[in-house]
Amino acid sequence: MLGLWNDGYRKILFVNNHGQSWMLESGIHEFGKRYQLPGIFRTIEWHRCVREFFTPTQRENSLDTVFVHADEAETAVAMLMFNDMIDMSAAQEAWPTPFLPDGHFDTSVEANRRPQRWSEGEGHSAIERRGTPQGVVGNPKLATAEKAKRPIAAILKYLTLVHDEILEAFPAGQVPPVEKVTLRTAEQMAPFLKEPLSEGWKSVDELPRIGIFEKL
Repeated sequence: MLGLWNDGYRKILFVNNHGQSWMLESGIHEFGKRYQLPGIFRTIEWHRCVREFFTPTQRENSLDTVFVHADEAETAVAMLMFNDMIDMSAAQEAWPTPFLPDGHFDTSVEANRRPQRWSEGEGHSAIERRGTPQGVVGNPKLATAEKAKRPIAAILKYLTLVHDEILEAFPAGQVPPVEKVTLRTAEQMAPFLKEPLSEGWKSVDELPRIGIFEKL
């Protein structure tokens, strides 16, 4: 992120599926607090943004099962987006092995509005290697490309909305107010916000480090 920012990319959006999102969140927050640089930095779990379109309904071409992992939902998306890479003859159905009563942990898109996200615990069910060695949690055999059209159309619309709203608020070359989103001053940041390699530009390598990470 620091290298991208230094190259002039001051609006960075990570579009993620449903794995290791906590690492992206942690990285964004550490970046902000460690370097104190203005910009827009977001991680977007795209499937959760349009969870309603992954929720089974009575509509034609609706999914039949709730989005989990390498299942009907993800296979449907793959069939729509890169069908030539999918071998449905190898599809297998598999389900997790829980050790505690169900109802606490939600699945990947949090369709059931349960108390905890799927990632907020360990030990309550068998690890994937033992419980679902197929690499599947669900039934990919139910997938069709048509079932993915609505969620894909929805996320494209949403990502366009996010993009357009950010650029409307902060057009290319502009960032949020330095003194509102960092511990630095606008005067201090002025040369670092110039176009890279332009006259008067300075690299972030020349910027003094401040903030909690420099005090530990």
